[in-house]
Amino acid sequence: MKYGKLTVPAVLALMIGAGISAAAKADTAVIKMKFDEDSGDLYFEPAKVTINPGDTVVWLQDDADNEHNVAAYPNLIPEGTQLFESQMMTRVGESWSMTFDRVGSYFYHCHPHEAVGMKGLIVVGRESLPEEFRKAKAGEMSHDHGDGDLDDMKHDDLDDMKHGGHGEGGQGDKDTMKKKMREHHGDHNDDDHHDHND
Repeated sequence: MKYGKLTVPAVLALMIGAGISAAAKADTAVIKMKFDEDSGDLYFEPAKVTINPGDTVVWLQDDADNEHNVAAYPNLIPEGTQLFESQMMTRVGESWSMTFDRVGSYFYHCHPHEAVGMKGLIVVGRESLPEEFRKAKAGEMSHDHGDGDLDDMKHDDLDDMKHGGHGEGGQGDKDTMKKKMREHHGDHNDDDHHDHND
C-alpha cells in the first residue's frame, strides 16, 4: 500500500489516534478475596497476576465471613512507587482498584490475615531485581506480622501462593489452618490495622 505525503494535522491525528488505541488496549485483571470453609484457607485468587504497564487490577471481596483489605509491603514494591493500602472491605461485592504503570514486582497482603498466608504478587511486565525494590521509610509497616524480606517472601510465600488448587497441600491440613485462624483472630482487634505513613 502506498501513502502520499501527510499534512501536519493528519500526522497529529494519526499520533493521537494511536495513543487512544494504545490506551484502549489496557486490560483489567480481577483478583477475588476468598475463604474456603472446608480447609480454612483465606486467599487471593489468583495469588499471582502478571500484567502490562498501564493495566488495572481490581480486588473483589468474595468472602461473606471475613473482612479483607489490600496492603503493599513497603520494601517489596518497585523503587519510585507509592505505598498503597485499600479500605477494609466488609461486604461481598465491594472492590478496590489500582492502575500499575511502573514495571516490577508488587508484593502485598491482607492485613488482618497476613499471619495465615493471605498474600499476593502483581508482576508488571517483569519481576523486579533485588536492587530495584523500594526502601521502607521510618514508621511504615508498624504491625507485628513479621515484615519479612525479599528472600523470605520469595522462598516461603511464593510456594504458598499456588491457590489454583489451594486445598492440595502447601497450606497445611484443615485443622492446622483453623487453629491458626483461631490463634490469629484471638490476637487481633478491629482497631489493629496498618499505620502506613507516606
